[in-house]
Amino acid sequence: MEQSFELGMIWAIVKRRYLYFVVPFVLVFAIVVVVAYALPRSYEAKATILIESQRIPSELASTTITASPSERIKVIEQRLFARDNLLSIASKFSLYNSEGRRDNSPSEIVDFMRDAIEIKQIGVATSRRNTQVIGFDVTFLYTNATLAARVTNELVTSILSQNLETRLSRAAETSDFFQQQLSNLEKKLLAVENQIAAYKRDNETALPDTLAIRREKLTEISANIDAIGRQITLSEQAENGAGSTGGAEAQQLAFRLQSQELNYDAFVERRELLAPLLEKGFVSQRTMDDLDRQIAQAEIEIAAVKSQMAQQGFTADPDTRLKLLQSQKVEFERRADDLRKSISRTPSVEVELAAMVREYENLRAEYTQTKAKLTDAEIGEKLEQDRQAERFEVLEQATTPEEPTKPNRIQIVAAGGAGAMALGAGLVLLLEFLDKSVRTASDLERRLQLRPIAVIPYVTTRRERIRRVANRVLAVCILLTVVVGALAAAHLFITPLDIYAERMWQKVQPLLPISLLS
Repeated sequence: MEQSFELGMIWAIVKRRYLYFVVPFVLVFAIVVVVAYALPRSYEAKATILIESQRIPSELASTTITASPSERIKVIEQRLFARDNLLSIASKFSLYNSEGRRDNSPSEIVDFMRDAIEIKQIGVATSRRNTQVIGFDVTFLYTNATLAARVTNELVTSILSQNLETRLSRAAETSDFFQQQLSNLEKKLLAVENQIAAYKRDNETALPDTLAIRREKLTEISANIDAIGRQITLSEQAENGAGSTGGAEAQQLAFRLQSQELNYDAFVERRELLAPLLEKGFVSQRTMDDLDRQIAQAEIEIAAVKSQMAQQGFTADPDTRLKLLQSQKVEFERRADDLRKSISRTPSVEVELAAMVREYENLRAEYTQTKAKLTDAEIGEKLEQDRQAERFEVLEQATTPEEPTKPNRIQIVAAGGAGAMALGAGLVLLLEFLDKSVRTASDLERRLQLRPIAVIPYVTTRRERIRRVANRVLAVCILLTVVVGALAAAHLFITPLDIYAERMWQKVQPLLPISLLS
């Protein structure tokens, strides 16, 4: 009984408030329908680009491009979304024309295009945390299906050209960098070689390579000094009458001949040792010319001594021979002193020369490494030029879409209908909650906390019945007006109704029985 009573209350509310539900519902639903079908259609064209790996094994030839495909796609995307590039594409295809309305500003066109373009990477999970990018999709959303496909293909062409130009430029920059490094190292090597050669020329008498020769030469000169000293002693003794003059002179000539022969052998041996250094530029030609003159002079002196020894008897002045021996001794002592100085300087020269040689060897090692890197960079550049390295290939070009992607009118209308119903029901509940009128015996009992003895039913007058019918007729007229206005607006501003009717008939026709169609 109580349940039927509650249902009666709900029915009473419906009869009393139905207009407050129907009118907002119809108005909102009509507006939603008009808006849903007034929204422009948007067509989405999509192209797929595949990332092909390097064709030649990387163990045999490697590229110099180290950036990952994901990183390069992001860089290309930023370049693609550059303001000048987007404005150029929009101008080429006359996108976002206002058609009688105010012209869109360049900033608005750039914003529209950035919202319409989407680059989505396609990845394959190689492990739980790592994903390998094998390609990406390029989509463009526009109100014209043909232009959407054309712009998408234009974007794909721009991406391919940018990727190729970027890879070629980076490979060329790498080769140029190592080429410049190699050229700088060649200049440094040449400078160090010239420095070493100049240092050896300036210190040729103290080079560590000739240290053993100079020590032997010093020993020989010391022996010559001792021999000349003995000759001087004998000459002095002969001059004082101690011994035969002829024997003393013969002994002096023998000692002189031995001294000249020793000098001659020393000069010839030194020339033979310095000849290889002359070819490398470590010894000057002037030094070799001096040695040749000394060798020739020694030969003449040897020939002269032998000629004197062949004579029968000696007529030379003893004082002259003594002075000659003393001058030879002074010369040998001078040469011995020079050799001692050069030998003492050899350790410091060896240290400085070793430092230069170390620098030269380090530069040569760096030069060899740089040359190997330049070879790898040139191979990588050749791979890029021949398109044998990693590259982008169009797997699927954009085609003209047949159906619009946006808006989803059915979904919008369904959501608008649900919202309109919620609005009407909410308005009815709000009015009932704010209305404190007493209409039934239960309302009176709840208000007074007293049970009524009897309930007198409400008697409807004729005037009230006429007013109620008039209100219903007015509501129906309003609904019809709204519906007709919505249909007229859709027919005039969106699509003619006969087209909608034809499309609906094409969808319904397969569902009807064959008998009805015949």
